[in-house]
This record gives sequence, C-alpha cells and structure tokens, in this order.
Amino acid sequence: MTERDTTRGLVYAAENQWSAALDRGGVIDFFGSRLTLPKQEYFETVESMQHFCDGVLAAERITASFPGAGMVLVRARAGHTKAHYECESKTIAVPLSGSAGVPGWACCEAVLLHELTHHLLFVSADPAASAQAYHGGRFTTTMCWLVSGVLGPESALVLQGAYQGVGVIVDAYVN
Repeated sequence: MTERDTTRGLVYAAENQWSAALDRGGVIDFFGSRLTLPKQEYFETVESMQHFCDGVLAAERITASFPGAGMVLVRARAGHTKAHYECESKTIAVPLSGSAGVPGWACCEAVLLHELTHHLLFVSADPAASAQAYHGGRFTTTMCWLVSGVLGPESALVLQGAYQGVGVIVDAYVN
C-alpha cells in the first residue's frame, strides 16, 4: 500500500514563499539576522533547464551521496498548473506557459531543485529514502541539503525556516 502524501500542500506553500524571496534576491532580515539570497534564475528553454539539471547532478557532492542517480531528462508538458517528476523514465516535466517572452512560473531553479530532489530519492539505493520520496521529512531534508549545495546555505536556511513555519519536519543536514 502506498503511503499517503499528507504534507504536499504544506511543502508547496513553504516553497512558494521561499521561491518568492529568491525572485527578489538580495539582503533579507531573517529573525534578526541579515542574510543575502541569490536572485533565482528563470530559464527560457527546455535546453537551458536540461543544462542546469545536468550541472547539478554532475556535481561531486551529488555523485558521492547518490552514486546511482544518473541524469534526468527535462521535457515540456502541456498545461500550466504543475511540474512533476516521472520516476520510471527519470523525467522532469515542466509547463513552459508564460506571457510572451517571459518564462513560465515553473521554469526556475526552485522548481527544478524540487523535482531533482524527487529524482535523488527515487533512485536512492536506500529503500527507506525511495519509499519516502514524496513530501515528508526525508524529502524536505534532502531538498534543504541540495539547495545548500546549489544556491548556498543562506537559501537553505530560509527554506528550512519556511518548512518549519508551516509545520513540516526538516532533520539535520550537512552541507
């Protein structure tokens, strides 16, 4: 029997808040500390998203921690409401729809990192990680770890705060 994905809506809400902070980038006040967030990149083509994902998955920390991860394929998907990861084909499907000359909402680093986190957990040699590849504690912890390595520890801290703010578990992770 498949485990129910009870925290999905909370994870999406936290990540939407975090992604909005990345859209602005710059210095923020985070519970009395000043942090500098990068401005997240938006991608105009499937090829540019593929290049980003290839680079993330080729990083030494990824290949060391998830040696069997391999690569993903990025493809456009119909509609505009959601992106998703297809575990059987190791594919990230992203809606491209945006206004003329403006990438769609899902064509950004935050969404691609979310889908790459699914990929890492689904292909993990650890059966517990694969079984928890949806939006539970293993997912949020791995997402923070991945974000720390790609966008920096400040971005991961803000994401962790967003998760915890909506009541989602994040375990300790090491950069």
